[in-house]
Amino acid sequence: MKNKLNLKSWWQINYKWFLSLSGFIIACLILAYGISQGSFKEMTQAYADPVLFQKAITEANKNNEVIETLGILEPLDNMAILEGNTRYSNDNKAIEASVRVTGKKAKGKMDISAQKIGSEWKYEGIKIRVHETKQEIIIKK
Repeated sequence: MKNKLNLKSWWQINYKWFLSLSGFIIACLILAYGISQGSFKEMTQAYADPVLFQKAITEANKNNEVIETLGILEPLDNMAILEGNTRYSNDNKAIEASVRVTGKKAKGKMDISAQKIGSEWKYEGIKIRVHETKQEIIIKK
């Protein structure tokens, strides 16, 4: 039914504001949940320690199976660390992490398990899971 005065409804006037505000509130709730669960802290801590991931990439690039399957792995960008999963334990001296990796031939996920001894990380395990083939390449046990 058409309005006699050609007036727009509240929704027609304000839908852009309503949708924008709703999206902002949802994003804040997700962020608050991440902070309350401690995962946000762990992500930012991992982001602040990129050497851990750079050395794991270097180790993986020494493996012939990785080079044949994925190609030389590219350095991780900042988003790869933030998008990944990270769990610290033992007073932040142990880490279990999973980040995406990309080579010229394929993509995958790299799983890292390491212990911090002094200021250096000692890798207990590095594994790459290839997306397309579902293959697992063990770099270090």
